[in-house]
Amino acid sequence: MLSLEKELKTFKFEAYIKLLKWLKKRYRIITFSEVTDKSSSFLLLRHDVDASMKAALKMARMERRLGIRSTYLVMFSNKLYNIMEKDNLEALKDLAKLGHEIGLHYDLPTYEKRGRDLREILETEIALLERLIGKKVNSIAPHNVSTLTGEDPFKNMAEYINVYSPRFHQNYVSDSCRAWYPRPLRELLAFKYEKVQVLVHPFLWTRDECELKDVLEMLLRDIADENKLYVQRWLELLDDTAKRRLEDGKKNDIHSYSQIKKY
Repeated sequence: MLSLEKELKTFKFEAYIKLLKWLKKRYRIITFSEVTDKSSSFLLLRHDVDASMKAALKMARMERRLGIRSTYLVMFSNKLYNIMEKDNLEALKDLAKLGHEIGLHYDLPTYEKRGRDLREILETEIALLERLIGKKVNSIAPHNVSTLTGEDPFKNMAEYINVYSPRFHQNYVSDSCRAWYPRPLRELLAFKYEKVQVLVHPFLWTRDECELKDVLEMLLRDIADENKLYVQRWLELLDDTAKRRLEDGKKNDIHSYSQIKKY
């Protein structure tokens, strides 16, 4: 167990797979939607997709190969990825097809800037997400909960499962910023809790061991490369469209001239 605890601080995929296999020995790993009043002992595996749909899908496939279904919470208010972009939308649909639960990761500061009713914004995003995945959305979670200056207005909504409600958050372990907290990782590995929620951010995990700054640099480099490719395709499309329109214009000029000559 001590060896696994040490390995998990490398944040390598290999260590993550070992973690899942270890937790499966003790816990029934389920999604938030699967919890009932009769559920006695379980582990809720949650992923906040803060930075990359590509990273989320990679982790989702690892879990599915182990027969694990978890909860992925995606964002509409995110500057690092656009959920409506073609590749990201395909990744989102693949997540759902793999059997994982899809929920909404909402950003309250962004909501507040829109000058509209907060609940209306939340329900608009949920309705859109449901249309995109073709399934009902049950689970929600605020983004950057530690930085909120006031109470989360959606914490106790009866219509949705807020992952930070007390019934799910009493025993909670997170890998946020690659620092396992607030419950000790050792206690999780020792199966100390009957019910526990584990938050894992997909983009923080890599094939090879590296520093957090390197992870962020790779993330930003990937985004820059994707944007560069998009700009290149966009410029090619503009150039192609311009050429075709010039050709069409020449044809129209010739046609108009021939019509004039008839008179």
